[in-house]
Amino acid sequence: MSELILDLTRLLPGPLCTKILLSMGFRILRLLPPNGDLLEQYSPETFAWLQTGKQVETLDLKTAMGTERLRDLAQNASVLVENNLPGKMESFGVGPEQLRSVNPALVYVRIGGYRDHDGEPQPGHDLTYLADMGLLPMLDPAWRSIPLADLCGAFWAAMAVLQGLRMGGGFYEVYLEESCLTAGWPRLEFLDGGRCCYTLYEASDGKIALAALEPHLWQRFCLAAGQESWQDKAFSPAKVGNSVYEQMCAFFRPRNTAQWGAWAAQHHLPLRALASIPKQSSGPPWRVESAIQQNRGTANV
Repeated sequence: MSELILDLTRLLPGPLCTKILLSMGFRILRLLPPNGDLLEQYSPETFAWLQTGKQVETLDLKTAMGTERLRDLAQNASVLVENNLPGKMESFGVGPEQLRSVNPALVYVRIGGYRDHDGEPQPGHDLTYLADMGLLPMLDPAWRSIPLADLCGAFWAAMAVLQGLRMGGGFYEVYLEESCLTAGWPRLEFLDGGRCCYTLYEASDGKIALAALEPHLWQRFCLAAGQESWQDKAFSPAKVGNSVYEQMCAFFRPRNTAQWGAWAAQHHLPLRALASIPKQSSGPPWRVESAIQQNRGTANV
């Protein structure tokens, strides 16, 4: 039986963390308070996506029955993830020290906002974390559609879980404010869509993305396009007034996205059509070679 993770989180980072761990084969028991998760009201579709595949139980930690139930569950769980303000779980008698006293191997992960607390712990959200770390100007406009601090925090929390399991237990606090620095490296200006080799183009029925960044890929593209005169123009500006860019726009416009996709596959080029909706994955984005070899060995028996 797979290892059990108790998920007492709400909103996005925690449930996304356990969604990631679910895809890796962990069992997730979502323990929601009687008033549920506010995300269900704000974004029912996102809430439902995060819930899929998880067991759900209502748990009221303000009652003796609720805290006793959590202690019982924690004895047989491998991991607990929560996102309350520091001291909240402790006030119910089910904080990290209290639960790890009944299960020393428990990995207890708390997802919080800030490392340093002057007086009372301060609340925060994705926007305030990015603002405080000086990342908003750099990440504009991405922050308007992608909650980057929450996303980075979810992955860091999942890594804390795996680190805790590797170490045989422990208490980890993951800070969303610091997690967002994962997305805060110096901007790579040549990846901003402003260069001919790395930008979007209009096809007859939609847009395609060309990412011929390395010299050998750009050269291959130019040869496949029959335009050797473009070979020293990879990083020329992708804007009207640049003759190479205008020629490339004219080159891509006549065919549809499917035709360009087939052309790119034929010539081994990094060119893809823009999908209209996000695609879904059924599991983690990797292949485990040892498992493949084991399966092959079994098949040959």
